[in-house]
Amino acid sequence: MRKHVVILFCDIVGSTTLGEAADPEALRDRLARYFDAVSKAIWVQGGTVEKFIGDAVMAVFGVPSTREDDAARAVRAASGIHDAVAKLSRQFEQEIGVGLHVRIGVNAGEVFVTHQPDGQFSVTGDAVNTAQRLEAAAGTGETYVGDTVAELLRDEMVLDEVGEILHKGKTVPQQVFRVAADQDRVREEREPSFVGRVGELADLTALADRSAAREEGWLLTYVGDPGIGKSRLVREFTAGRGDGLRVVTGGADAMNAGAFAPLSSWLSSLDVDWEAYVEQLLGDESAAVLQRLRSAVGRSDAQTSVEDVVWAVQTLLAALCETSPVASVWDDLHWATEAQLDFIGRTAAASRGLPVLTICLARPELFDIDSRWGGGRKSRVEDVTPLDEEDLLAIAAERIALQTKEIDVTAEDLVTRADGNPQVVQLLAQSAAAGEGLPASVTQLYEAALDRLTADERSLVEVAAVYGRRFPLAPVAATAGIDEPAEAVARLRGRNVLEVAGDGDFRFAQAAFMQTAYRTMPKRTRITRHSALADWIREHQGGILGDPVALVASHRRRAYELLQEIDGPADERQLLQSSACEAAIELLRAQQLRGDPGMRDTMDRVLDLLPSGAPGHFEIAYAVVLARNSGATVERWQGWIDRLDAAMAQDEDWQVVRSVPRNIVGIRRGGLTLLEAREEASIMVDRLRRIGPVDVFAMELAAVYLSQVEADLGNLRACHEVCLERARAAADEDRPVQERVWLNFDLQITYSASTSLTEVVEDAARLQEVVAGQRGMWGTTTAVLAAALASSGRFEEARQQWALHEKAFDGVDRAETLYDLQHYQRTLAAEGRLADAADFASQLAHRANDATVVSYAASLHAAAARWALFAGALAATRTHVDNALTLELPDSFDWLRADAQAFTVAIENALDGDRAGAFEQIEIGSRMDRPEESLDAAGIVHTFTAIVEHLLGDETASRAAAAAAKDAFERKGAVALRDQVDTWVGNAEKLRAG
Repeated sequence: MRKHVVILFCDIVGSTTLGEAADPEALRDRLARYFDAVSKAIWVQGGTVEKFIGDAVMAVFGVPSTREDDAARAVRAASGIHDAVAKLSRQFEQEIGVGLHVRIGVNAGEVFVTHQPDGQFSVTGDAVNTAQRLEAAAGTGETYVGDTVAELLRDEMVLDEVGEILHKGKTVPQQVFRVAADQDRVREEREPSFVGRVGELADLTALADRSAAREEGWLLTYVGDPGIGKSRLVREFTAGRGDGLRVVTGGADAMNAGAFAPLSSWLSSLDVDWEAYVEQLLGDESAAVLQRLRSAVGRSDAQTSVEDVVWAVQTLLAALCETSPVASVWDDLHWATEAQLDFIGRTAAASRGLPVLTICLARPELFDIDSRWGGGRKSRVEDVTPLDEEDLLAIAAERIALQTKEIDVTAEDLVTRADGNPQVVQLLAQSAAAGEGLPASVTQLYEAALDRLTADERSLVEVAAVYGRRFPLAPVAATAGIDEPAEAVARLRGRNVLEVAGDGDFRFAQAAFMQTAYRTMPKRTRITRHSALADWIREHQGGILGDPVALVASHRRRAYELLQEIDGPADERQLLQSSACEAAIELLRAQQLRGDPGMRDTMDRVLDLLPSGAPGHFEIAYAVVLARNSGATVERWQGWIDRLDAAMAQDEDWQVVRSVPRNIVGIRRGGLTLLEAREEASIMVDRLRRIGPVDVFAMELAAVYLSQVEADLGNLRACHEVCLERARAAADEDRPVQERVWLNFDLQITYSASTSLTEVVEDAARLQEVVAGQRGMWGTTTAVLAAALASSGRFEEARQQWALHEKAFDGVDRAETLYDLQHYQRTLAAEGRLADAADFASQLAHRANDATVVSYAASLHAAAARWALFAGALAATRTHVDNALTLELPDSFDWLRADAQAFTVAIENALDGDRAGAFEQIEIGSRMDRPEESLDAAGIVHTFTAIVEHLLGDETASRAAAAAAKDAFERKGAVALRDQVDTWVGNAEKLRAG
């Protein structure tokens, strides 16, 4: 049969060189990878690979079925081939030092199709030969198309005219076109000329020159009304740079509130396969960077934090800057959340030592979110003001001239209505060309533009507006009920409604148009479409840019809020509320798992959504307990507790555990004694067990409280049992967040208890990998691992772990490492650096006191006194004890005062010959760090006993106590401490000198 089809012909350039660089079998393997990649790019666009001819591939579009957009599909396949080959080329260069390059020809025409018995087919005809000739004429990395294909694509893609080519064996030349590499020119060619911003452009260019010359980063924020020219200014700037400026673009979206949501589009602008790109760019360093980036955009459950992700982005920017300056552009920041602005601001600050311009675009509403945005060193905020009349008249005249129909308006008419806004001028001209009168307002102008759309176009636009400014076509088309959306998209691009956003996505060229489309939809329609999009995203998570869990939660929440606004039926409200709650809690769990700072905002939203008395409040209460050190303000933390109390006032289980969030902090600040807290926690656990089946998080709350009190009382075995029980339960019930929390806590307990350091090191190394992306938990695990290694005598490995810790927390708020660093003094002591250990513990105590953690400060001063005693420095010891006793501790911490001075007073009593007084104080010092619970504590107590006996003159008893100390340290595996016992006891003579 005869058929009109589109032929694609692709061939390798320089295949001989490729063959010379490889073994024949290796070459066959690489060619197989090449054929697979090319075939996939063709199949994705609906084409069929007709044959392989040597190194060449021939494909057909239009068999068995013809489609109206076959030409566009073929050229998109060609672009996909070039992208895939570029990726393979980077791999080949690494493997054999030779890259891979192709050229492509695309032609359309009539062919004869022969169908084979096995279902295959072949095509013959002049169109096939011409496609091959076009390929041969193309340059490396180029796609040539014939005149027929060009005519079909003229309104859809940018083509550069090559001219007439007389192909071999032909008598008539063919008009040939090259597919432009920069398809964004589709948009630029429709834009008005760039006028009236010469000063702003000159300032931006001068600052870019300075940034590149001095290798310094700047944060620039351009603020103005929609359509005023912010984006156009930046496009004109980036297009005019001759220094190879690398532009990376991301943006905020009102429907995606995750802390790192803008990063998704930013990464995709780097490369379609940005993960492979980062791996290629960073080499060995890529693993750590990719782990954090994947977690940030929802591609991984590994835990992370703002600092982790900022470090990853800064590392990536530094690598990009090795070859050229970088413009890091963030659009639509008026839609950003506080957490998103915090992330972008920190990224800009981290890049101040690099030639990076961080350019932010926003409307004035940005400053309602953060009134201080854009301040500080190397920062500017610039207003983009309306154009003056002369500049606007020039644009208006140009727009009138470009209309296909003659219009009965003047440039002055357009300028009068435009209020200095060039985008409005363009829309006014289109309105006039459509035969409509000039609208009375900008709102009416956008509504009129919407009304001019066909039914398919409007449906597509409306669903896209529900999705967000940038959107993937598949879910939007599916929700709009459009099977073949390409033609509608092409028309919308032609009208400057949509533009290509990269990675297969599209974007509204004008945010105001999107908002008008959303606003003019009935709320009932919006509800249906938000729900449908959430369903689609949930079923097709792999094909979505950004975090699909966050997107589902946003659409579910918005559907419920809209239904509330129209006072929808109660049963439907209950259904949508339930769906919104489930989606929000699923998002919170994902954020907890990776340490996403956006979880604080999500907790607010979950509390907004949960109906009073809903069991989900227990899970939020547990999250509140974990969040007490997550950066939430005291006011916000207290607000969560108050809301929980109000919502669960009638719940029996809640009345049992309601005091946990407050009291777990109260025991550290003297609100109640540890014995009172232990009694309360034990009663909670017993009551919950008697009640019967209770919410799992109610039991988690009671268990967290009980385990913390047991640990503070020195009941390490009891705490260890609780940790193991709850970790197993969390694992059995697939609650990874809680499992990691319990394992991390248990590691700290086993390190202090009688578990061998060999086992502690093994457990810490395993856990370190599990929590590698979450800096807080990773920091604690690494600190314990380092101290355990040092006590085991593995000093170099311990130093390596502390170096990793220091690098991870470089530039971070010091409060985040306050508890980790208690283990550093132990490392110094294990190395025999007792004076350094005492000084470090004292300095850390002052930091703890400044942070109002007074009980922790007292414990650290006591530790400093112990190390000073072992060093024989009695005067320094007394100073450390005095520091502990002068702290403003509540009466409930009297035991801590006694503990802080116990060993020092024991030594002083021994020096005075008071045996009874000395051993009474040793017994006091053993009440919290109890020898029967901890081999480490046993070693310390036996050492002090040996020192006291030595000072009292009983050398036999002293040697026996020293031997007991060594035995305890030996059984623990703390050989570095064991080997110092004799030195510590020997330093007792220094104590006699005062």
